Amino acid sequence: MAQGGDWGAIITDVMAAQTPPELLGIHSNMPGAVPPDISKALRPVSVDPPPSNLSADERRAYEELSRVYTKGIGYAIEMGLRPQTLYGLADSPIALAAWMLDHDALSYEDISHAFDGHPVGDLTRDEVLDNITLTWVTNTGISSGRLYWENKLGFFDVKNVSIPAAVSVFPKELYEAPRSWAERAYPNLIYYNTLDRGGHFAAWQEPQLFSQEVRAAFRSLR
Repeated sequence: MAQGGDWGAIITDVMAAQTPPELLGIHSNMPGAVPPDISKALRPVSVDPPPSNLSADERRAYEELSRVYTKGIGYAIEMGLRPQTLYGLADSPIALAAWMLDHDALSYEDISHAFDGHPVGDLTRDEVLDNITLTWVTNTGISSGRLYWENKLGFFDVKNVSIPAAVSVFPKELYEAPRSWAERAYPNLIYYNTLDRGGHFAAWQEPQLFSQEVRAAFRSLR
């Protein structure tokens, strides 16, 4: 089995699209499920209005993605276009911390609560600082950004996965994938569930809930 969120979700989708015989199924908490017409309408240069036949869940997902693309993904554009200009990440731990902390609005909100002494799940101040420190001492702030430059795929686009797939939707993910989109993107959808807590870094913030989801997702493939 393979499981992924964030970049791992894209890698897991690509692995599944290659249909290696030893890969029995995948689980994603950031699924590549955005239909092509929606993806086209969301592009910054697009003048197309959103499709008029969206359900309430689909409209919510469209609005979440629109906010991500217009206000929340500047760091990805910078790393995708000019990763080697970010030398400040190797020169100053403060610069690295600022760059890593400001990921997306909902994650930033949870991190702020953690620094104020109110951890969100397992996301504590020390956990966040440990993560930044690991990147600093290994000097991987710049090199890790090159993945954005090398990638040619849409973050949330459909990747043509035909093998068994499972999706868990956490409420503070970058977008909450509607079941209708998940069923279209993964024609062999074996599991779909929406959660009442957790965000983009679900395995980090809610490890017990996350592990329960992975177990439930793969139970039928045992």
